[in-house]
Amino acid sequence: MRNPRRIQWALAAVLIFRLSIPIPAGAENPVIAVKGGRFFTGTKGTIDGGVLLIRDGTIAAIGKDVAIPSGAKVIDASGCFIMPGLIDAFTNLGTEEPGTLGSDSDEKTSPVTPQLRIIDSFDPENPFIPMARRAGVTAALIAPAVGNLIAGQCGLVSLWGDDTAAMTIKFPVAVQGAMGEAPKVRFGSKDQTPQTRMGEAALLRQTFIDVQNYLQQISDYEKKDREFKAKKAEGKEPEGEKPSPPPADLKFQALVPVLKAEIPFLVTANRLDDILTALRIADEFGFKIILSGGADAYRIKERLAAAKIPVLLKPEEAAARLTVETQRAVPENAALLFGAGVKIAFQTGSVKDATGLIHQAQVAVAGGLPHDEALRALTVNPAVIFGVAGDLGSLEKGKVANLTIFENDPLLSPARVKAVIIRGEIAD
Repeated sequence: MRNPRRIQWALAAVLIFRLSIPIPAGAENPVIAVKGGRFFTGTKGTIDGGVLLIRDGTIAAIGKDVAIPSGAKVIDASGCFIMPGLIDAFTNLGTEEPGTLGSDSDEKTSPVTPQLRIIDSFDPENPFIPMARRAGVTAALIAPAVGNLIAGQCGLVSLWGDDTAAMTIKFPVAVQGAMGEAPKVRFGSKDQTPQTRMGEAALLRQTFIDVQNYLQQISDYEKKDREFKAKKAEGKEPEGEKPSPPPADLKFQALVPVLKAEIPFLVTANRLDDILTALRIADEFGFKIILSGGADAYRIKERLAAAKIPVLLKPEEAAARLTVETQRAVPENAALLFGAGVKIAFQTGSVKDATGLIHQAQVAVAGGLPHDEALRALTVNPAVIFGVAGDLGSLEKGKVANLTIFENDPLLSPARVKAVIIRGEIAD
């Protein structure tokens, strides 16, 4: 049975007030001014009673002594709490329909499907998107559902726009996979590898060896092609036929950037041995890791910090200890990771909790995570982890104008969303 207090928070989060803001006549793209209230900037502390100006979709100025230009649209946020727009660090938002209408986030036919692109399943008109937006979420890392050993490519999307191309902020951000119960239960029941954790590790290693071999084939072809062209340029007749490239393979092509450490492998793992297996294989092949889930991550917090491995947490799920993999979870996980210097961010995990991102931060604060660090784990931290902190995650001049206006501090009491601004537009 769901926690009544949890339901109360969720219902409070999804309520949003429409603002009645007069638009000056003849002003097609007026400046928007948000004044009053407390601004949590994400990177430069808080500003009480300040002013934030938005022009052409970006933050033009923020501070206590910022003048509001004539003709600006003014949002009076007196008494409100204004913060960077929330970023959900892991979800399948936009790929699953309500009820039994189906899901396009989970390809269950093979344990290794890195060629799948989550943005090919993303529906900009999905009804869960406005629900998340009304809870203050302005961007999300969308990913294939957890279940395959290697599930596919993740993308960071804006929750405001007309089509997938317009809403895509960055793609691919990572290739997502999982270690532990999910892959072995799914494919073991089909009498297919992996049936065990041994099988998972062996198949993951073999896949990356195959990618190495594919890269070697490409390198050999490129060398032969250069030699062939050089002889032709010298007027010499090359021996044999013109070299042919190896056959294109979408699976291998999707993993080449991971193997080259250009994008990370985002791996869902909760139990300590699964986390360690993922780290061990990453070390063997030299690729980067983002850890998702991480119920036992606190047990190796110093190692994660030293390796600069971020963790995408869902504190409520881990604290409930509902699975065999979360039996050693502790409510202090987020606080312990932060204290050791691990970069953390919060996730809902799926559209089934589309409005519950703030609640994850509340659970972490109850477990000892400092208030402001919880806010950063909702905003600037995921922006840093996903490589977009130059544009998103904080309220600074020159950054994209994504911000959420709450009636009061959402981590201290139930706080309804008063307005959400995405890319400088007031989103409904």
